[in-house]
Amino acid sequence: MNITLLKPVSVIAPLILLLLAGCYPKSDEIQELYQRQTALEAKIDKLTQEMETGLSGISRDIDQVETNQQKLAQDVQALEMKKAAAEKNGQAEPRKNTKNGKTPQTKQKPPANTPEFIYSRAAANYADGQYEDAILEYQKLIDTYPKDRRVPEAYLRQGLSLINLGRKQEAKYFLNTLIDKYPNSSEARTAREKLKTI
Repeated sequence: MNITLLKPVSVIAPLILLLLAGCYPKSDEIQELYQRQTALEAKIDKLTQEMETGLSGISRDIDQVETNQQKLAQDVQALEMKKAAAEKNGQAEPRKNTKNGKTPQTKQKPPANTPEFIYSRAAANYADGQYEDAILEYQKLIDTYPKDRRVPEAYLRQGLSLINLGRKQEAKYFLNTLIDKYPNSSEARTAREKLKTI
């Protein structure tokens, strides 16, 4: 065999072996990659558990809100029935007498079922501490005249009425609805402050 041919092969073969040896990972590199993979899998498992815990908490909160809404709807219906029965039996609000025993002259009431009439009854009930009646009247304003400028105030007064009745969870529903529907209103600012205290 020719010696000149063997020289290049003897030089090239070690170079090829050296290059191939660099392509294969060493056992300590494999171990490090395995440890990193295990650590990442543990983090993913932890995050998955935290997410599932958070979702179950949100689910419980949603269930609680729905339960409160159902209870509130039942309470509103019961109050409406109670009020209708009282009106049917002729139990109108007693008129207040002055010191001299005469009935005072009252302002001309706005026509029934106008937003002004509904609002004035709601505001009067709220001012007199008749919060359940106020809630009903404010709801009537919201349902009948949803575009009225006093609707944000109606939501706020419903929430405040429920707070005064000790029903804070239900109050949160009205205050949050107000914030969602009218976020830039002065009533929404008041609602945000009130939510911090209940």
